Amino acid sequence: MRSLAFVLLLGWSAFGAPKAPLCVKNHKEALEIARTRGKLIFLTVIVDHDGENRAVIDNVFRDASFLKISKEFVILYANNEDEHGRIKVKVDGKTHVRCRDCPSIRCEDHMMLAQNFARGFFPNSIAKCPIHFVIDANEDLVDTIMNGSFEQGFNHVPAKVVVARLKRHLQKHGRGLTEPEYKKMKTLLVEARAARARDNVTLELQKLFQVVSIQKKVEGVEGAKRRVREIDAGAGQELREIDGILVRKEWEAALDALDKLARKYPGTLSAAAATAKRKDLMRKKEVSRLLKARDLYEKGMAFLDKKKIELARKRFSKCVRLYKETRYGQLAQKELAALPAAPDG
Repeated sequence: MRSLAFVLLLGWSAFGAPKAPLCVKNHKEALEIARTRGKLIFLTVIVDHDGENRAVIDNVFRDASFLKISKEFVILYANNEDEHGRIKVKVDGKTHVRCRDCPSIRCEDHMMLAQNFARGFFPNSIAKCPIHFVIDANEDLVDTIMNGSFEQGFNHVPAKVVVARLKRHLQKHGRGLTEPEYKKMKTLLVEARAARARDNVTLELQKLFQVVSIQKKVEGVEGAKRRVREIDAGAGQELREIDGILVRKEWEAALDALDKLARKYPGTLSAAAATAKRKDLMRKKEVSRLLKARDLYEKGMAFLDKKKIELARKRFSKCVRLYKETRYGQLAQKELAALPAAPDG
């Protein structure tokens, strides 16, 4: 979307233009940014033919403190008049005609906003202004900042009051993503989708958890959370299937399956449950003896492969002596019987 990139990434340069907040041209772009960056929308509604309305531009939009905090919000400017005039700005080396109040948009943009989207936040059909609305990504009204009443009319709200209100909202809502943070999140999501296409769920989870760790209520993070829950549900089904192996007392198969599941689905609830279940299983006396027998048997086989017959004999003998009832004790017994007789002495 060209205008979105213009506002967020490229910026604008205007010959002789006063400082102004960066506005987006319409409510669709504003809602998109609010959803994907986790920001609140700040909508200002004024007209040109009234001094108190024009004071919003002169005393609020040009205020240094307001300009600073405005970067934390998505700014919409609605004005159904264009008496304030236009100015030439340069974008990518090309000259464009923009609004003098907010050179990041055209006058046609703020006039359209005033005639459509902005009217939906007034309590009745009489759209009195100047007035400011704070709106969330669901188009719900969070706050109305005004100085007066709809019955008697409004004066402009001083910049320091607007800034103080916005600071309170920022403290409660939290800061949204910066553009570098948003780009990083998008890259991680692309990498997660690529891993999914390759059926590499372990890598996919690693990427998704990096997105989830952003801890912002934004579209990308919420989508990552949903995908993690979906993966975890599948891992949970695999975990339940391992319970059948445990019922059959196939301890080694169960231990290997639990270890594989935990490594395949790192960070999930199912992986944590598999790890805990594996630890509990290893504490069982029967399983502990089996594992110790396996260790002795495998060491004996390793010595046998290296032609170290006597060292192999010692390991097999110990395995038989201590763990004769286990499968590995029985295997060690067979290996002992196949070994050449021990030398005399």
